[in-house]
Amino acid sequence: MHVQYVALCDQVIVGADGRPSLIGVVNDVTAPALPVTLPRLAFAARLLFPAEEAGRSYRVEVLISDPSGAEVGRPGGDISLPQPPAGIESVAVDIPLHFDLFELAAAGRYTFLLHVDGKASAGVQLSVREGAMA
Repeated sequence: MHVQYVALCDQVIVGADGRPSLIGVVNDVTAPALPVTLPRLAFAARLLFPAEEAGRSYRVEVLISDPSGAEVGRPGGDISLPQPPAGIESVAVDIPLHFDLFELAAAGRYTFLLHVDGKASAGVQLSVREGAMA
C-alpha cells in the first residue's frame, strides 16, 4: 500500500465520477482568541493498493492529537477492496472525513495521523496560533 496524499481542507467534494475535489487546503489557522471552533474541517487521503493487496478488508483510522499530544479523536472504519479486473495494476481508495464544529482549544500543532491496520502510514499537521488576522 502506498499513500498518495493526505491533506486538511475546508471541504472534500466527491464528484459523480468518484474524483475528489479538495476545497480550501489549509495547514495554518490564526485566531483572534482561543479556543476557536472551525465550522468545518476535512481530512482527505488517497491510498493506492497494488493488485496483490486487493480483495481484502483493511481497518483505517485517523488518530487526532492536540498540541500536548493528547488524543482528541480517532474516527475510522473498515474498507473492503474488490479484486481488480485483469490488467489493472492497482486500486485507489479515497478517504474523505468531515468534522463539523471542530474545536481548537490551544495554540500549537494538531496532528492527524493515518493508520492502516494499526500501523501509522502518513500524517498531516494543523498549526494554530492566536493573534491578529492579517
